Order: sequence, then C-alpha cells, then structure tokens
Amino acid sequence: MRRLISLVSPPLGFVGSRAIATNGRVTNEDRRWWLIHLECAPDITPGTFVSWLDCCGTHTTKKLIERNLWTIEQVADLDSDQVDELKYKEGCLKMDVVWEHARTIITPLRQREVSGGVESELQNRILELRKKRELERKRAEIVSERSSVNEAREATLQKLRDSIAAKKAALREKMQRAQARQAGGDAAPEDPVGESVSSVMDRVAPQGDATRKE
Repeated sequence: MRRLISLVSPPLGFVGSRAIATNGRVTNEDRRWWLIHLECAPDITPGTFVSWLDCCGTHTTKKLIERNLWTIEQVADLDSDQVDELKYKEGCLKMDVVWEHARTIITPLRQREVSGGVESELQNRILELRKKRELERKRAEIVSERSSVNEAREATLQKLRDSIAAKKAALREKMQRAQARQAGGDAAPEDPVGESVSSVMDRVAPQGDATRKE
C-alpha cells in the first residue's frame, strides 16, 4: 500500500519536501519524502549527476564541479567542514540541504547498485563521457591557442628573415660597388707608369750611345 501511494503521489510529496527544506533545517519529514521520491526514480544511482539533488542549483552545481565533485556519492562523502566551506565561502547557501539529501539516499542507492548494476554502469558511462567531452573541449581550446601563438611566431620570424635578406642584399650591392671602384682605381695609373718608363728608356739610350762614341 505504501509503495502504491509513493507511486501515485511523489511529485506532490517532492514539492513539499523542497518547500520544507528551503524554509529551515532539514527534518525527518524531508528525509522521508526524499526516500519516497527515490523509490519512484529507479534510474537514479550513486553515480547520478549532482544536479538531481534537492536545492542543487546552477551555482552550487558549478562549485561542486570545480572541486571535481560530479556524483551523489561524492557529495554524500563530504565532511561537515567541506560543506561549511562551500556554503559560507563559495556562496552555496543550500549546500547543507544538498548534503543531507545525498547522505539520506546514498545507502538505498548503494543497495540498489548491488542488486542491479545495469543502471549504475550506464550512469558511469554517461559520467565518463561527460568528463571526456569536457577534456576534449579543453584540449581543443589549448590546440587553438597554440595554433594562434605559432602563427604569430611564424609571422614574426618571416619578418626577421625578410629584413635580414634585405640587409644582406644591400651589403652585397655596396661591396660590389666598392670592388668596382677599387678595380677602376688600380687600372688607371698603370698606363701612365708604363709610358713614363718607356719614354725614360728612349731618352737614356741615345745618351749611352753618345758616351760610348766619345
């Protein structure tokens, strides 16, 4: 009879439990309705994502994920100091309700896991896929960032290569001009020197002959 009532009325009961939980301390009535709601959710396992828990909103879910807390089981295994830190330092105002919900249902969830592990295996696979997608997303961001850095570095190196090539070309042209001027300067004095020597020899030769005749 109790199970029949739980199958018929869990949505109303669960809404009531949320209202009670959010109005103050968690009571035994809250825990009872959590267990009733759990009976109507056979697909829930210890590996179910934390957002299923009562009062686990977007902010709390985000803070739990940042601490690598993904499942109901992980939340249930927290200690009171960790819960207080999340509540008062991280701004998860209903973290005590989330924690109590996880602690209340973790034992029947583990019993359910032992009796039938199909759902648990499925949830574990979903969790692994979720983590894998997150890792792939981060890996893609890193690859994109590295690609941008490499492109910028290659552009800088290309500018340096072009600058060095231009300087080498200018230096080569300057050296060629200097060599051309030097070659022209060396060739110009050779003809006057040659003419001077021959003319001197021509003048000296007649004087030598005259001396011999005397």
